Amino acid sequence: MFAEKGFYRANVADICKKAGISNGALYKYFKNKEDVFLAVFDRVVDLFSIDYENEKFLSSRKSIYDKLKALLEDIIGLSARHANYIAVYLDLGSPSMSKFALSLSETIEDPSKALWNRLVREGKERGEVDPGIAENMASYIIDNHVMLFMFSCVSEHYDRRFNSYFGKNTSNLTNEEKIHTVLTSIRTLLGQRT
Repeated sequence: MFAEKGFYRANVADICKKAGISNGALYKYFKNKEDVFLAVFDRVVDLFSIDYENEKFLSSRKSIYDKLKALLEDIIGLSARHANYIAVYLDLGSPSMSKFALSLSETIEDPSKALWNRLVREGKERGEVDPGIAENMASYIIDNHVMLFMFSCVSEHYDRRFNSYFGKNTSNLTNEEKIHTVLTSIRTLLGQRT
């Protein structure tokens, strides 16, 4: 319901109906709608948590761009299985969600920023990233590309927007074409020519 209606338009009766439980059962576990939302967001954090010990991110044999490609491919699967959770995260960026955004977004964004910074440092050491680009700027470039890619996987608006810049005249880009486009853009902006 939070993905469909947003936090403020979703009501407890709708949530209970969708979950197939009574209002009383919901209040047995949660104080109010905000508690339900926070529990849903905890699930968002769990789903978005990147396993930094995974070979995809630790392997010194893989370039920064190979690691980003693996992450983008994982996002396609995540969006297919959990589009509603991504939509809840997307909604966190709307002005009406400021109450939650300040505290909740950090639980996802700080670990992501740390990963981007590490990938950029490694990329610089290996000559894959322009050594003159500021680490925080390079990380910001990566983060924005990854987020817009993820949102384009679950939002018709963001998919249309992506395709309006990079799509073919006759059809929308496939996920593989979108990944190629994102990686080409990141490579160019980080100073590596394709």
